Amino acid sequence: MKDLYHEHIDITKEVKHSIEKQRVVFPAQYGKLYHDIADQHGIKLKPDELLTREMLDEQMVRHVITLVDCTDQAIGAIESENKDLLRIILLKTKQLQAEINELQKIVYEDSLTKSYNRKWFEDTILDQDKFNVRGDGTIVMVDLNKFKEINDNYGHVIGDKVLIHLSIKLKESGGRVVRYGGDEFIVIFDAKFSTQQIEAKMEKMLEYFQKINFKIEEHSFKIGFAYGMASFKQGSNLNSVIDAADKAMYHNKFLQRKKGK
Repeated sequence: MKDLYHEHIDITKEVKHSIEKQRVVFPAQYGKLYHDIADQHGIKLKPDELLTREMLDEQMVRHVITLVDCTDQAIGAIESENKDLLRIILLKTKQLQAEINELQKIVYEDSLTKSYNRKWFEDTILDQDKFNVRGDGTIVMVDLNKFKEINDNYGHVIGDKVLIHLSIKLKESGGRVVRYGGDEFIVIFDAKFSTQQIEAKMEKMLEYFQKINFKIEEHSFKIGFAYGMASFKQGSNLNSVIDAADKAMYHNKFLQRKKGK
């Protein structure tokens, strides 16, 4: 007997087969069809289970990307049609694009910090084999200092607020921010940013956090972070790039501790 995960893979394949001849499929239509086929498999889905993070597996993510491509093709195909039809199709296309954007948020957004998640990082920054990096740029690994102490002393709600604030400040740097895990973030800078520019941005951010206090009732505390940079070229091995940035970050953390920060 198949487990639930493999049942969903089979359902996804049946849905894909059912819609492959349709040029444009709205997510709501996809959801209804998925629900009906799941019902045929004896799987009863609640309404809020149709497009949850768990069900948006690899194949469903690819459907979202396919829908984006269909949208672009549809716009090009209708340019020579009459204006009334053009207005109708454009309206539907915009609605479709809005739904696609919402689906992409479910797949690619970290629910707490609203930064990108590791799934986005793997699908966007890595090539298809998931080992090598696309394009040129710089990765910055960021690790929050003494985060466990913050959670232990002030609670996880305060810890979450600290992570959210750090994420907001990292986004101001101009890089793409990924919550890589727990209190660890990755910031990806395009090749147009030099290592000197990136370092200046990170140091300015550290100065900001040294000046402000987080206040909880009669208590207050400061936060800081360590960071490490590693540049990469098209086709660079991801593990090598991450390892280089990680080592630089831990060296930075060691120096901070020596200075008593």
